[in-house]
Amino acid sequence: MRKLLLLLFVGFLFSLNLSLHDYHNPSATHILDAEVIDNLLIVTGMIGGIEFYDISTPEVLNHLTSFDLSGGGGGGGGVKPNCIRATDNYAYITTTNGVAIVDISNPSNPQSLGYIPGTNNLILENLDIHEDLLVVAAHEDGVRLYDLLNPSNPIYISTIDTENAWAVAVDDYYMYIADQSTLLVYYNFEDSYEYELMASLELSNAIKDIVVDSNSEYLYAALGSDGVAAINLMVNVTPQIIDTYNTSAMANRLEVFDNDKVAVSDWDDVEVLSLNIEESSLDLVGYKNTTRRTMAVAVKDNYIYSAEWASVQVFEFEEIEGADIDLSTYELNYPYTDNGGSFTMSADVINNGNSDLIIFDNYTTNSEFVVNNPLTELIPGETQMVEITYYADADNASGSYRIFSNDDDEWEVICETNGNINGANIGQDAPDFNLEVVANGTGDFQLSDYLGSVVVIAFFSPN
Repeated sequence: MRKLLLLLFVGFLFSLNLSLHDYHNPSATHILDAEVIDNLLIVTGMIGGIEFYDISTPEVLNHLTSFDLSGGGGGGGGVKPNCIRATDNYAYITTTNGVAIVDISNPSNPQSLGYIPGTNNLILENLDIHEDLLVVAAHEDGVRLYDLLNPSNPIYISTIDTENAWAVAVDDYYMYIADQSTLLVYYNFEDSYEYELMASLELSNAIKDIVVDSNSEYLYAALGSDGVAAINLMVNVTPQIIDTYNTSAMANRLEVFDNDKVAVSDWDDVEVLSLNIEESSLDLVGYKNTTRRTMAVAVKDNYIYSAEWASVQVFEFEEIEGADIDLSTYELNYPYTDNGGSFTMSADVINNGNSDLIIFDNYTTNSEFVVNNPLTELIPGETQMVEITYYADADNASGSYRIFSNDDDEWEVICETNGNINGANIGQDAPDFNLEVVANGTGDFQLSDYLGSVVVIAFFSPN
């Protein structure tokens, strides 16, 4: 019998953690960003439009409307919304058609006001707003500055040149630009829109997002597979790295709350980090595996809104008196196994609460998957590695491992189990194929030409 143990999660005992309050499955998919302004949550989806929620009761997602931008909306190959920032009665959204302007004074009936002139031919990413200044990261076309004195008609001011601007943040005196893996710090010397480069700091990976705390003392940078870096802005001229926390997956978007905490959208999960200045450390203080590809987060007080590929969830960062269950993975995909053979994989189950986790039942729904060591009661902070063996008997075996417990907000959790599925399985020979090269070269691509090499194929719909 072959065996593989997946150690994907390290157990911590948190005095504070994330409790699930609400979930919504909107019409929008390929969700990429979220913004909170007062009692309004706005979620942008590349397909299906833009979702508006009333969060005056912060733990409840009161869906107001789904909104399509003019010029094609969210589907059918038209406008593709990406990132969003809002101020007062207006939202600004980077799209494939330029920077869209939306009147949100009536969030139940938002109105499209068109696009900022001159932005339709740009590849646009993140953006930020400070008072009457809108700044937009446009990759190789730099960071573009706009005057919002008339918010329905932004006026172009200037462009700061960059190699590849992914994100930007601005405050009273400074502008921070994520230029590939370099953090650029610009200073506004004359209280105008004239910025001069003051310092730069090279980080370990391409910067996906940057946020600054409310006192402009510390900056946090999302570094993808390298986690999150905390940076001190209060030192002489050059910012200094305080600490880097290696998140469990891929840090993508950030939001600061409670001044010293940062919520992280980390692909498979939401993580909460806390900056300890005395210890010069960035520490994990909250974690929830969302199972739904978390792309962005937004916060209101201690509520975290998880914007996922095709769903939205609300978590509260709070002290949990009861039990709190988490799994290291919610999907076990077994390598190809000959009929009559077996293969063992595992999932770590942890109790992140402050009371004992009582297991009422745990079982698999397909008899080809057998739990070797059924889950037992877990005290706070305790982890049990549950091993599940796949005994191959036929192709396309699928089912789930189900756990029922006394966790108040997740009384049932499900981990999918898949073996010898119809399609590609780990360990099988890849089928040969030939495709025309449509970008970054000419001719055909034949997989067998690369026999003996590592080939990474990323499947992603361009529409």
